[in-house]
Amino acid sequence: GYLQGTVDSIQRIRELSIQAANGTYSDQDRLYMQIEVSQMVREVERIASQGQYNGMNLFTGRFNEGGDQTPMRIHMGANMDQFDGISIGVMTASALGLTGGQDAEGSTGMVSVTSVDSANAAIGTVDAALLIVSKQRADLGGYQNRLQMAVKSQMIGAENIQASESQIRDMDM
Repeated sequence: GYLQGTVDSIQRIRELSIQAANGTYSDQDRLYMQIEVSQMVREVERIASQGQYNGMNLFTGRFNEGGDQTPMRIHMGANMDQFDGISIGVMTASALGLTGGQDAEGSTGMVSVTSVDSANAAIGTVDAALLIVSKQRADLGGYQNRLQMAVKSQMIGAENIQASESQIRDMDM
């Protein structure tokens, strides 16, 4: 759900970038578009900083595999060392390239749609950000499906153990 909100915000930035790249708008119109772009970038950042599960921030790098971070460990069995790791990438505006980069005019900061050239460059930046978020959503969807299959197998195992225990009790009678 958090990543869907991120995608929605980035899609809106893309729409505004395409609109601003059109030469039929005035510089003043592009400044108004930039105001909304800035708000959408702030929303991406808000989602990343406030996207939590069980009080843990998910999208700020805490569970990003690599460096000094480790994946989120999910215990998947009844015995020791039966766990798997889920890596969750950094989904902040800067990690997605929406802030901190250089625009077509050479200034750093937020993705810009204040000129035709910067708006055109923003389209590429936004497309790259969408790819990153889409990959993360696909990864998390894969983890979710895998965990659902693991739950089914564990439930079948528990059912088999209960059936065996019932047969042992019946024989003991």
